[in-house]
Amino acid sequence: MKCVEKVCTSQVDGFSPCIQHSGMIASIAILTLFGVFLLMLETFLPGGVAGVLGAVSILAAVGISLFSEDLAGWSSGWRLALALGIVVFSAAVLMAWLRWFAVKFFHRSMTLSATVGGAPVSEVTVGKQGVALTELRPLGRAEIAGKRYDVRCQGGLAAAGAQVEVVAAEPGNLLVRTI
Repeated sequence: MKCVEKVCTSQVDGFSPCIQHSGMIASIAILTLFGVFLLMLETFLPGGVAGVLGAVSILAAVGISLFSEDLAGWSSGWRLALALGIVVFSAAVLMAWLRWFAVKFFHRSMTLSATVGGAPVSEVTVGKQGVALTELRPLGRAEIAGKRYDVRCQGGLAAAGAQVEVVAAEPGNLLVRTI
């Protein structure tokens, strides 16, 4: 190493852009990218192992950038800038991943886009009459004004085919009573 140190004589503000540092910088970059990759992988593999290993890898890169003897020629300001750069880079890549890629992937693969049939409850007025299509125990289905609705029987139970009258509209269903 001493022969390499003799070649590296140019310094700008305490920073020595020597060839001897390129191996350490490459190691820090590989640790950082590996950590970011493992944290991205955690979005697909539940359990936390990949996430913990990714965080440890990024913290190791920060630790090496701050305390490595191979970077002894660097001032503490340059070391701190490198450590902050690792943290900011990792956070920015992960935020972009979660914002634009992972969410879209999960939305497409894990979200149903089917709609539930049935007429909106708000269209029915109180006092309209209809027929219970299923047994109302107390929930069931009824046909009112030619449309099918989810209903809840006020009296508790009603047989299929019973005449019902709308008493009120609730969120998601109608409250009916037998006539």
